[in-house]
Amino acid sequence: MKFSVVIVNYDSWPHTLRCLKSLYETGYRDFEAVVVDNDRRPVPEIPYRARLIRNPQNAGFARACNQGIHVSGGEYVVLVNPDALVERDFFERLEEFFAENPGAGIVGPKIVEASGNLQLSARKEISLASGLVGRTSLLTRIFPRSAVVKRFFPAASELGGSVNVDWVSGACMAIRRRTLQEIGGMDERFFMYFEDADLCRRAREASWTVCYLPGVEVVHHTGASSRSKPRAILRLHKSAFLYHRKYGPRGPLNLYSALVLLGLAARASVRLAVSRLPDREAG
Repeated sequence: MKFSVVIVNYDSWPHTLRCLKSLYETGYRDFEAVVVDNDRRPVPEIPYRARLIRNPQNAGFARACNQGIHVSGGEYVVLVNPDALVERDFFERLEEFFAENPGAGIVGPKIVEASGNLQLSARKEISLASGLVGRTSLLTRIFPRSAVVKRFFPAASELGGSVNVDWVSGACMAIRRRTLQEIGGMDERFFMYFEDADLCRRAREASWTVCYLPGVEVVHHTGASSRSKPRAILRLHKSAFLYHRKYGPRGPLNLYSALVLLGLAARASVRLAVSRLPDREAG
């Protein structure tokens, strides 16, 4: 088996079925699909060949990915969000790239929104500066093609081919199984968010390259599988702090960690307040 595709479903069966449809419509035969269901809702009829794992409760994204990886057998593992759709030549291009680049451990495709807007899915390592120039920050939104944004988000640059990066998005990433056997799977302490950054960092520390492949495109319907926005905001910032505690400097008497915690708490409070504002488009 060449590829194993792992999809984690949570309250998103319509998207999951469309994702499976796009995978099978590629016409590629040498892959298997594994769906890990973190939801207790009834499972609809699945008109595509897929192995189903059902959890009695939401086990979190990282743990569910590991469950899917554990039961799969492909030479390469593709983690893809249920709200993502792949192109017809998706598998062939990945297979070709891995064959030509034996040192590549993790590959991330170009990810665009349904509107056609580019998602900044390839990034530099997390730092205080990159935290200020975030993917959804005001600076990034106003000057999406600026040199500063391109410095932290290589995906924002006009690239003619693949490029080595620090981190690619878990919305869709392909991983060499030998890499997973060497570094292990997702760190399950990350319930959701930053598990992709952590996996990429461990791969780089083990001398595998992490690559962004703009020639392979995936359409991602952002946030379709994250229904509870306040909860998602809290989980995002909790995972950011966990990532800092795992890799960042703590400072004397944990002073630096305390400042990071305060900064993340303030940022989360602002994001929560904004999320509660009435939606103008809704009336």
